[in-house]
Amino acid sequence: MFSAQNIASAAIRARPIDFQWDVAHEFVYFGVWALCTPMIAKAAAHHWIEPGRGSAPWLAHVGIAFLLAPLQVALTYLLHGMGLVVLGKLAPSEFTGWLAGQGRSVVVLSFTGFLYYWVVVGVYYAGAYRRLYLAEQAEAAQASLDALRAQLQPHFLFNTLNSVSVLVEENPPAASRVLLRLSELLRMVLRQEPRQEVSLDEEIASLASYVEIQRIRFEERLHLSVDLEPGVGRALVPWLVLQPLVENAIRYAVEPRVTGGRVLVKARRTDAWVRLEVEDDGPGLSAAGGPPNGAGVGLANTRARLRRLYGDRHELQAEPLAGGGFRVAIRLPYREAATT
Repeated sequence: MFSAQNIASAAIRARPIDFQWDVAHEFVYFGVWALCTPMIAKAAAHHWIEPGRGSAPWLAHVGIAFLLAPLQVALTYLLHGMGLVVLGKLAPSEFTGWLAGQGRSVVVLSFTGFLYYWVVVGVYYAGAYRRLYLAEQAEAAQASLDALRAQLQPHFLFNTLNSVSVLVEENPPAASRVLLRLSELLRMVLRQEPRQEVSLDEEIASLASYVEIQRIRFEERLHLSVDLEPGVGRALVPWLVLQPLVENAIRYAVEPRVTGGRVLVKARRTDAWVRLEVEDDGPGLSAAGGPPNGAGVGLANTRARLRRLYGDRHELQAEPLAGGGFRVAIRLPYREAATT
């Protein structure tokens, strides 16, 4: 940029272009600044400027700038002169005198170099503060996701214990089997390291343990089937995303009816998306006394988790079916879980 400026200035003033000083010197000058940039970045990181740290970082940078600026200019002229000697433009015997003649320029350009130092420091801080901001945003989002995910476990546990309390009076052996299944499920959950996403196959396995507990309670009244498109089980989905949806379906489609009800879990892949559906044949949430349009805690929690995980790149639809029943459909970006 500065070379182009020098050439334009020479053309406007109708003077010959001096390629040595108008072009080559600028490349040497800013090449030396490029070599100095990592050192300036380390100084900026070491002497961090922020409120509450007093004047010490500022004074350190002022001292470094006053020291580095003349050294940078002197090194520029040293390399420039050595280049002239190598190219045969300057006799070796004249090199020392030529270099001494640049003393005034070293003093004058040091003031400009002082400003360049602060430009580099400013650009470094701009990038560093952006990284810090993004890291803080990511930590806040992760904390929110962890809180939302943590709500699922006690919610599921309390509902299961409520089922046990009912069975203790109606069917004590079934209550014992539910507690046994619950302990197995809790051990499986606690053994897993905390993850926001798992493969759909893992999610279905966790769901199967939950459904087994519900089968003990509702016996033949609960009819649940899973329909997965071949290969879609490798898709990454939020952990425990299906359990609260199936729980709602059982609560409003199976529990209130003597004849029970049917629940269908489906998963399909369409291009770059995976679609999950939980559908029941009950009367719908509103007719069964539930919140309208699926506005309960389970769906609200699911909406919040999806929004945190995927932003605008997801869809969640909760709607009654024309022939009766209710469907919750989720569309997520298709990404495959790592295989081992």
